[in-house]
Amino acid sequence: MTPVVRRTSMPPVIAQRLEARSRRLTPRDVYAQGGEEELADDFSARIRRAREERGWKQADLGAKINEKVSVIAKLESSTITPGDALVRKLERELGIRLKERVQPIAAKKQSASAALTLGDLVKMQGESR
Repeated sequence: MTPVVRRTSMPPVIAQRLEARSRRLTPRDVYAQGGEEELADDFSARIRRAREERGWKQADLGAKINEKVSVIAKLESSTITPGDALVRKLERELGIRLKERVQPIAAKKQSASAALTLGDLVKMQGESR
């Protein structure tokens, strides 16, 4: 007597979950994305401009994002820099982008044969005087 082989297909819900898990667990190359996002240099001006375009006072913006007026004032005067959570709240409420994608700077690598010696260091110290 031969065993009976049953072919059953996987329920679609399980297939979707397995696919989502495999996407989540595959490693990503963060350097292939074209740079990191960093806080823009003019973030304070962007916040002030967007707030004034809506006709809000600093207290109005503070109430909408659940922050103190002093925090809004310090942000607009560049006294403090916002953390990631505060950046997200400001971007969502004001409809602006405070982070910009920055291209990574390639660092010049020294070859092993061009290692710095003590003699090189002494020469460099002598030239700087």
